[in-house]
Amino acid sequence: MFVFTSIFCFANNKLQNTDISVETQKLDVIFDGNSYNDMNLYNISGSKFVSTKELAKLLNTRIEWYSVSKKISIKLKNKTIDIYYDSRKIGFGKDKEKLSIPSILINDDVYVPIELLQLKKFSTISETILEFDNKHAILSITSKSNISAVRYYTKENNTEIVIELDEKMTHTIKKAKNSIIVSFQRGKIAKNNVIANNGAIKDISYETKNREAVFTINLEQTPKSVRTKKFKKPLKLVVEIEHSKPVDIAQPCNIYIPDTVLLNDAKIKTEEKILNETEIKKENINKEQAIKQTTEQTVEQEKNDIDVPVIDAKIIAEDSQIYDKPKVEADLEDSQVLSKVQTVTVCDEQVIDNSYAIIDDTETFKDIIPKAKDISKTAKIVVLDAGHGGHDPGAIGPHGVKEKDINLAIVLYLEKLFKKDNNYKVILTRDDDTFIPLVERANIANKKKADLFISVHCNANLKRTISGFEIYFLSENASDIEAVSTQALENSVIALEDKTDEQKTILQNMLWSMVVNEYINESSELSSFIVAEASGRLKSRRREIKQANFHVLRGTQMPSILVETAYISNYIEETRLKTSNFQKSVADSIYEGVKKYYARKTSNKQ
Repeated sequence: MFVFTSIFCFANNKLQNTDISVETQKLDVIFDGNSYNDMNLYNISGSKFVSTKELAKLLNTRIEWYSVSKKISIKLKNKTIDIYYDSRKIGFGKDKEKLSIPSILINDDVYVPIELLQLKKFSTISETILEFDNKHAILSITSKSNISAVRYYTKENNTEIVIELDEKMTHTIKKAKNSIIVSFQRGKIAKNNVIANNGAIKDISYETKNREAVFTINLEQTPKSVRTKKFKKPLKLVVEIEHSKPVDIAQPCNIYIPDTVLLNDAKIKTEEKILNETEIKKENINKEQAIKQTTEQTVEQEKNDIDVPVIDAKIIAEDSQIYDKPKVEADLEDSQVLSKVQTVTVCDEQVIDNSYAIIDDTETFKDIIPKAKDISKTAKIVVLDAGHGGHDPGAIGPHGVKEKDINLAIVLYLEKLFKKDNNYKVILTRDDDTFIPLVERANIANKKKADLFISVHCNANLKRTISGFEIYFLSENASDIEAVSTQALENSVIALEDKTDEQKTILQNMLWSMVVNEYINESSELSSFIVAEASGRLKSRRREIKQANFHVLRGTQMPSILVETAYISNYIEETRLKTSNFQKSVADSIYEGVKKYYARKTSNKQ
């Protein structure tokens, strides 16, 4: 009788509110740095709502209906959120709150005010951090995690996997077929993976399962042994895999990307090609003529007359001029497809390889006592340049993230890596928020007789869908139209310099042509190693190695490159750039690329 009554009441309620006018618009959701496209924003009577069905699907949970009490319950993390329709009441377990407007039942769905997602208690129960951008209809969701980063480093005889923790946790480690499973009790981490293919491990997949953070290290070769070490300062677990076969670190990683991504990337390139060809026909010039014509212009002409998207600090700060309401386009799909890479699961009946030993450190955490390392007499001098700074913010993202801050954060992480390695001596052009003229950055490298100069930046474009990781080395002419745009963006900083610096730049340009050819090949080779490392760690759209006439690289008397880590003008990539995990992954990519570049040079001499 109770069930019949519930069904009858529910049927009557379903018929209510069917004459309400509902306007639908796409809600762009960025969930843990990936695009999610199955969510809408509903305008009902002038207020914004979300569908509870779509919300449950997004959070990968279920809804329970209670028609008699006119409520639905969303189950999250063994906790319940009760939404009372035709009422302002919301229940979080035993706690009750009231929204400013009521939830509404229309047909077979309950629409709840977007205000719900901004409540602190919703964030607590869902274990997420949510930010709603009303202007652009963007919902950013980040899963709360107590594991901050997953990193790996390759040596000839071992691979070191570092799992950085935010709190103390116990762990277990076991062998499975072609893999090693590490689990942290009470661990929380967003589902993802790091692709390695370094000759010892294929990848590291991880996710939260049943209140545990589970890491699956997929092996390329049977290890000789596996040893774990736990440290307290900073909190981390290190898994050291001893290779049974030496790894040739003088070769770039053979990074694999799923076929779906390659197909998607090809589709994007085809669409871009069609657009470019259409544009070229309109202008009645071909691509080569456009490049030649543009690169012959002066710096002033580049800033004022260039016919491709150009962004300088003044323009990009004007949000209303650049960032229209988001649309779902192909460029946003790369990360979404990559997130579908399967995570390996291990069943009890799988065969376990017992040919190697696991030595697990189950003792209490140990403090790391830093030891001053003697720098080798043959240590390479690496100058790291954090782009922009001071009164030059660089590009500014749609949510106000400043390029200068991201560049510095990455360089400081990179400095720590090089300082741990006695084969390198590292010098920074800036270690705080200071403006350094472009010409002076190159002069610092020359005065220190540096072996390498690496300038770190974030890219930007008027098209917010443009994304990816790029590396540039110096050339008189840009390699394509996009390179011309990036060149103009980075060189626009000259406008912020004084006359003395401009005179130094003119002198530097005269000297540049006499030395550049000596370092072009080496800069190109260094770029190839870093791109290979970044492909698996960042899983960004790889936009290949390019050439452009950057003033910060002119006059450097050593191999020099400019790294564009991601597009800060892209909503998804701006979100990633803010995270320490992404920043550390960029730093790891550059460091490992440099290390393998010098390994190749050493092997060529032998």
